Amino acid sequence: MILLTGCNTLLGRTLLKKLVEKGEKVRCYDFYKTKDFPENLEFINGDLLDPRQLKKACDGVETIIHLMDIKRPGKKGRKYMKKINIKGSENLLFAAQKASIKRFYFLSSYAVYGKPKAMPVRQDDRKKPVTPYGKDKLKIENQCWTLITKKSMPITIFRPALIIGPQVKDPVVLMSLFMALGMDEANRMYVAHNGNTKFQLLHPDDAADAIMAAYTAKSTTGKAYNIGSDNVPTQMDQIVRLRDRLRIDPPLSFITPGKAIFLFLFLKLVKTNYFTREHLFYLLNSLILDCQNIKTDLGWQPKKDNMEILTETVEWYLKEKL
Repeated sequence: MILLTGCNTLLGRTLLKKLVEKGEKVRCYDFYKTKDFPENLEFINGDLLDPRQLKKACDGVETIIHLMDIKRPGKKGRKYMKKINIKGSENLLFAAQKASIKRFYFLSSYAVYGKPKAMPVRQDDRKKPVTPYGKDKLKIENQCWTLITKKSMPITIFRPALIIGPQVKDPVVLMSLFMALGMDEANRMYVAHNGNTKFQLLHPDDAADAIMAAYTAKSTTGKAYNIGSDNVPTQMDQIVRLRDRLRIDPPLSFITPGKAIFLFLFLKLVKTNYFTREHLFYLLNSLILDCQNIKTDLGWQPKKDNMEILTETVEWYLKEKL
């Protein structure tokens, strides 16, 4: 039996489908049950803060795939986000240890690296996160490494690039695709300062395949894997090629670093979480992960590059949301 937390996320939905197709028995755990959740699958409604519920969730489970987290404060605020990301994950690790779980897969993030000094970023490069989400993930990573060192838990860590694909629900991620989400500007594309930054993406199918490869290999304990797409073009190149591929001609809006920082601070002041520190980081920085370790160890290869991911997502967005 596999316990999958965060089954409602873009990656969670994709991974769940692959696990079911493989014939695995899966127990799902998330904040709420969606209307289209398969009736024949077991689901537990929870937030990771009740140790008794987690003990029940781990009963009869051999493998845990932990995707559940909160990326931004939202309406419940930073305090609740921190509780779920840190205390909730600690609760799950403790419950897993008590249940003698054979394999534990933890979804971390590219955000643990912060602003890289050099690229591509290797797994053993410094970790200095600049966003609340990255700091939460690094704290749990450190807990994982402690358990790995003590041989108390068989844990594998994944650090994915920004996961984007059709059906993405996060408005900040959609805005990061250079699209405004209202104000009669739904086709406007945004360019950060000179457009020369490069930011690696990851398709949910490729992310799910990476986890499946580790699950199938059964010999990845104590490893941390970067996962991301190949062939990452500059932001401006992406926009030009997107316009050509999709035959759209939206106006471009250039956002200077000063304007982006001002907008972030202003919206933070009025307590609006639409433009967050994560979005600011995406706009103003470059990030490319070195994914050679997972390619060598598990034979994993990303099937879709940045352009394919963006094209597929924008086509879905234009069809389903506009």
